[in-house]
Amino acid sequence: MRARAGRFTLAALGGLLQALSLPLVVPGLGLRQVDPSGFLEPLAWVGLVPALLALQAATGPLEAALLGLTAGAAMFYATIYWVSHAMTAFGGLSQGVAFVGLSGLVLYMAAHWSAAFWASSVVRRRTGWPTWAHLPVLWVATEFSRNYLFTGFPWGNLGYTQVRNGPVAQLASLGGVYAVAGLVVLVNCVVAAWWSSTRAVAGAARPWRATAVAAAAVAFTLGYGAWNLSTVRREMARAPRVKIGLVQANVSQEVKNQGPRYAERIVGRMWPLTLEADRQGAALVAWPEASWPRSLPPALPGLLAVAPDLEPLQGAHLLLGATTVQWLPGPQGRVPQVENTAFLLGPDLRVEDRYVKHHLVPFGEYVPLREWLPFLRAVVPAMAPIAAGGRLVPMSFESGGRRISFAPMICFDAIFPEVARTFALQDADFLVNPTNDAWYGYSSGPYQFLAIVRMRAIETGRSVARPAYSGVSALVYPTGEVAPGALEVGPVDPELAPDPDEPPRLLVGEIPILKGRTPYTRFGDIFAWGCAIASVLLLGAAILRRPVRSESQEN
Repeated sequence: MRARAGRFTLAALGGLLQALSLPLVVPGLGLRQVDPSGFLEPLAWVGLVPALLALQAATGPLEAALLGLTAGAAMFYATIYWVSHAMTAFGGLSQGVAFVGLSGLVLYMAAHWSAAFWASSVVRRRTGWPTWAHLPVLWVATEFSRNYLFTGFPWGNLGYTQVRNGPVAQLASLGGVYAVAGLVVLVNCVVAAWWSSTRAVAGAARPWRATAVAAAAVAFTLGYGAWNLSTVRREMARAPRVKIGLVQANVSQEVKNQGPRYAERIVGRMWPLTLEADRQGAALVAWPEASWPRSLPPALPGLLAVAPDLEPLQGAHLLLGATTVQWLPGPQGRVPQVENTAFLLGPDLRVEDRYVKHHLVPFGEYVPLREWLPFLRAVVPAMAPIAAGGRLVPMSFESGGRRISFAPMICFDAIFPEVARTFALQDADFLVNPTNDAWYGYSSGPYQFLAIVRMRAIETGRSVARPAYSGVSALVYPTGEVAPGALEVGPVDPELAPDPDEPPRLLVGEIPILKGRTPYTRFGDIFAWGCAIASVLLLGAAILRRPVRSESQEN
């Protein structure tokens, strides 16, 4: 019993150590991230080792699955604790009910770790393959499935632990974030193998083959990463540039939720900065997600139709985030259709194009299985159904005698690599990620989201402009590096904010336009699909075989 408790303690420790390698804000210690420079990122290369040692000592596949669930739960409770803030602060739920909701999401995410641990145990018992030879492949397959299962929630992929490690992060331009995750798991497996070999009987085999494989993979990654960074930076130096203005409102979510009541105040904070960005020569001024304080009709002809007192712009186009509502006939009368929309406005403030958010947030913008699980209606606050957009087509505008196109990925759209890739395949000049992280308070959430967006830049070889209502507004280069001047989290919670009346802020800067296509853009998730197919074949073959040796052996 004591040995089993020790194994589960090790599993939980492994999950917690991995969480420390992601951007982290610790409530009670401060309102900003603990480690902005990423000094804790190296923990990712060894953090999983305690959980892997527990896996090696597991009595069977069932215990292995429970160990994986424990490790994953520790990882994701520490990583996404902030999800419950939106439920309590703005959803009207009690702390207990919010914890149940958070736990459901954590267990969904941890179940993928559990599946990887279970499959690894089966493969080892049936084939004799050491963990390092198969777990990285199984891990990529399960992470990949988390991108799609039940609409997907791929937050906290281990690949994001290396975003601030420039050379390693460039591996994503070849195989996406999944390739980075696979490398991290491989190194952890080799370290665990060495630890086990030093504790084995005298004369036990050392994992030299595993070391050689991992060393070759790391050497290739570092070499490719250094070359890619150098190449992309040279391309950036001679590439055409576009000046972008990002407006951050710094209005608390409590005020934002009462948009019509505070409409004049909100627009009064954002419009002068929009005019200032226009005066500074910005070709595009981007507002955050749903930042216009009143709902608008989807067929809006122009902003002056609803705000005639606004001053038109001199040369800049405006990307305006808004909630649109139209009433449609239903079986029991007219029903509202709500959409999370981005309008592209010309300098005269007439609408030139419209984009509707493609990937909705589960339990935030829609309730999965609501018709089949009626109890969810009591857990999730009542809301009008939000409709997802079907078009993933870049927007474009004329500036300086040239046509510029961009991808308007609204908030949650950006956590899915295939969305950014779809836009890049259509030769979008850059990506825009209007968002609002005010829902999650002063927490790890905004910083983790920025890390995700930085990975999209590397994967696609495109710059990213990220206007946040409250969160982190930033301009990101195609290398994944953040341009100087990023705007930190605003007063997302008046009770926690050091200055609830912090003024709105403006970031104006230039980003390069690169036209090439990365290997990831060309071939997509071929690496992840390969790992998924290999995992099915490997697991199938293992299940059909008898155990070949004790599971405690590891080389």
